[in-house]
Amino acid sequence: MIRTMLRTLALAATSLGAQEPPPPGDPMGHPGPMGHPGPMTQPGPKGHPGPDMMFKGLGLSADQEKAVHALLEKRKPAGMSLHKAAMDKEEALRAAAEDPATTEPQLRALHAAAAEAHLQSILEHRAVMQELNALLTPEQQAKAKRLRENRRKEMEAHRAVMEDMGGPEGHPPPR
Repeated sequence: MIRTMLRTLALAATSLGAQEPPPPGDPMGHPGPMGHPGPMTQPGPKGHPGPDMMFKGLGLSADQEKAVHALLEKRKPAGMSLHKAAMDKEEALRAAAEDPATTEPQLRALHAAAAEAHLQSILEHRAVMQELNALLTPEQQAKAKRLRENRRKEMEAHRAVMEDMGGPEGHPPPR
């Protein structure tokens, strides 16, 4: 456990050392459009980075920044609607699963509906990411890919530490 924590701390220290300090303005350090804080700058659900955080450090030109924000604003309602539909269907499935009166065929139908809604949300996200990627230069695309890979590695290391500590919250599982 100690070795895993030390490896994770070393990885985190390496990652943090490579990051730029947050710009002034937003107390959470999230730059908004043109460097100003705004609704698109706060972390998303469960603390995931918002769109501006994803593009920080790519060196977007002013035209690219405008195009990115225009695309995000245009696609935001559909993405939010699909995400909400997926969450609502998942919640309905959870509630039905806890209800002893719900039959297996009903649960299967709810599961299929939740899975389809989730897939639609994923497909919308994928389409947006492909459109955003098309706005980037090949160098920016390569850097974005490296940043995504680094983020994935950091999340894996975090999960390993949480597992070593006994659970997702770092607390021992209930007995």
